[in-house]
Amino acid sequence: MLKFADCNIAVGQPNAISGWRIYDSAQIACQAQRCGIQKGLAFCNAALDLHPLDGNAEMCLICRREPFYLPVWMVMPNHTGEFWNVDELERRMRLADVRAVRLAPKYNVLGYSLRDWCSGELLDMLERTGTLALMDADQSDWETVHAVCCEHPGLKLVITNLYYRHARYIFPLLRQHPRLYLETSGLKSFCLLQTLCEKVGAEKLLFGSNLGTFSPGSAVFLVSYACISENEKEAIAARNLEALLERKLVD
Repeated sequence: MLKFADCNIAVGQPNAISGWRIYDSAQIACQAQRCGIQKGLAFCNAALDLHPLDGNAEMCLICRREPFYLPVWMVMPNHTGEFWNVDELERRMRLADVRAVRLAPKYNVLGYSLRDWCSGELLDMLERTGTLALMDADQSDWETVHAVCCEHPGLKLVITNLYYRHARYIFPLLRQHPRLYLETSGLKSFCLLQTLCEKVGAEKLLFGSNLGTFSPGSAVFLVSYACISENEKEAIAARNLEALLERKLVD
């Protein structure tokens, strides 16, 4: 049986409530583990809907309480003095053993540019420290993703929550940028997962469920029953994420 490490979980109640959602971190962890997910990278919705500093602190408390989770911090540039400066952010991430962050430049509460004139100092730090950066597909456009990868070739960037119409963008981007990766929960087009493995390699894919918004079962099924080798399934399920974080996540 495949053992999964999930790179895409959100905990805590968001401002907008729609459809099937669970918010309690203990319930989310229970749902994940029931489906064979042994470890989850998670951010707190309060980091989006209230303030990154509040949500990041809450996520650290959740991680102390529930060992299933590893913290993902929401980060942003500090031009207005609302957030930590880059040196302080790096110090606090090191103390809290935070190895992954989220970028949400288009989110209405945050709002900033990913280009170097605005986020260059932040992206430089994430690149230098080997921090994994995750970002939803709807938080940028593909021209900006391409530009960021060109300007910061060492940045480990994961695009999450993709949509099936993104396919014609992601293939050329993945071929051109060695440190650009995709999270799997949105890769639901017919044979898309299989084709990505064939054309660009399974090492470019990280398992994610978007748990907190969706049930994890469909995401697990997508990888477990894909027409790819067992070695490719194991890489996607956990091994690729373990390599990027330099940390063992599953037994």
